[in-house]
Amino acid sequence: MIRLILAVMLSGGGLVAGWEIWPEFINFPSLIITVGGTLAVTLFTFSWTRLRELGRTLYDLSTYKQQTPEALIVEFKRLTRLYHIEGPRGLEHQEHIISDSFLRLGVRMVVDLRKEKDIRASLEQEFLSFFRRYEAAMQILLIVGKLLPAFGFIGTLIGLVLLLRQVSHLEPQALPAAFSLAVLTTLYGALLANVVILPLAAKLQSFEQEREMTLRITLEGVVLLVRRESEESMERKLWALVVSTPAEQEQEKAVMRKPSFALHGPAFGKTES
Repeated sequence: MIRLILAVMLSGGGLVAGWEIWPEFINFPSLIITVGGTLAVTLFTFSWTRLRELGRTLYDLSTYKQQTPEALIVEFKRLTRLYHIEGPRGLEHQEHIISDSFLRLGVRMVVDLRKEKDIRASLEQEFLSFFRRYEAAMQILLIVGKLLPAFGFIGTLIGLVLLLRQVSHLEPQALPAAFSLAVLTTLYGALLANVVILPLAAKLQSFEQEREMTLRITLEGVVLLVRRESEESMERKLWALVVSTPAEQEQEKAVMRKPSFALHGPAFGKTES
């Protein structure tokens, strides 16, 4: 919220400072070439399903309240204590107050008395689905970030062709429009790519990395929960995931992405029947 207010203040200050000149930067043919061309190629390149997934991912990015590893470990200690005292019925009453869908899915399977290997396989599949969806969204954003400057350059070439044609016919009244088209398409492409799309892709990547950690903790926490581990053991093992090295995290991530990982063993330890 603070960053949003700061951005609005900065952009608002820029608009006020340049109130008299900013209408000069509005050119609809330039926008149509830059934005319309980018949208056309994007729609041609990607399926509607992937574009809908992009919309869903961006909605999650703007609305999802990320949980810190510390808060998640505290939540698992609470659920462990409740499970030891009241059993599955105690967890069942917690489902409606758990906001995270991944954790809610795991708790629901524990309540249904599913076997540990089935719970792990289901959560690993959901884990893999998460990465596929976010990597697909990242790919679309990076492609759009490349297309916008490209169409800006195309618009510049179109404007230069029109400019040279008008010069040859000595029609000075048409020169400003052609020159504006040549300059503003490049401006629109560079501005939209570097101020909107690429920062959004960077934010999505950061969100994916943070979400990966919470998903790994949740997966292992649910498995420890179904094993009826003590609170102390739960906390110790989950903290070991938090402080694991980046190399270890990449190795676990690579194992999770293998198509047959759910059939050939777990990504986070040995499966107990």
